[in-house]
Amino acid sequence: MNNKTILRGLIGGLLLIAGGLQASPIALKSSINAIQAEHARKIEQGYRSGALTTQERLVLIKQQNRIKVIEARFRQNGLQASERRQLLTLLRWAERTIKEKLTNTERVLGQSFK
Repeated sequence: MNNKTILRGLIGGLLLIAGGLQASPIALKSSINAIQAEHARKIEQGYRSGALTTQERLVLIKQQNRIKVIEARFRQNGLQASERRQLLTLLRWAERTIKEKLTNTERVLGQSFK
């Protein structure tokens, strides 16, 4: 690689980081899909380990499905930056919910007191 190519890559990366350019739709979809896949993995792992009850698992899956419906609606006309921010906010909220459920120690015989 020559110095011009390296410099272009660095400038492009800095602009992306600074928010000056929007990442490609494929990259955006991949990151959102990666987050969703990680959530699904945590939910299933929590259920298998006994950290989640059947009811908690179903609530979390429904939450993930609602986010997927919103995502599909956003993607119909191309995902806008504001819509991506909304999705990421929903996914952060879902992540907090998953963590809360996984760390809930107030269970007796599979029942939650929260």
